[in-house]
Amino acid sequence: PGVGIGGDAHFDDDEWWTSNFQDYNLYRVAAHEFGHSLGLAHSTDIGALMYPSYTFSGDVQLSQDDIDGIQAIYGPSQNPTQPVGPQTPEVCDSKLTFDAITTIRGEVMFFKDRFYMRTNP
Repeated sequence: PGVGIGGDAHFDDDEWWTSNFQDYNLYRVAAHEFGHSLGLAHSTDIGALMYPSYTFSGDVQLSQDDIDGIQAIYGPSQNPTQPVGPQTPEVCDSKLTFDAITTIRGEVMFFKDRFYMRTNP
């Protein structure tokens, strides 16, 4: 946030932008620059997205310092989302399909995602 071009993110062709571990990873740099657009300054936490330099090592993860910084500006979420775990299949669902079915030691085994069901024939 700011006057003039405050809040804008600028990417030019002075850098070699990539989507992998080499040179400047566009996604990592964009996430950092959008942090500035949202009002975040550089962080002294080496693991933070807003640390002034980086080594790209995979997925971008927000550190607690990044989260604390954005919440200091905008406040905590009023509707925090909770991760949703896998849903147990409904065995009576007429549309249920299985990943695999086999017989082991006289039991019929039904596999769906990370779940299995068994029955005697």
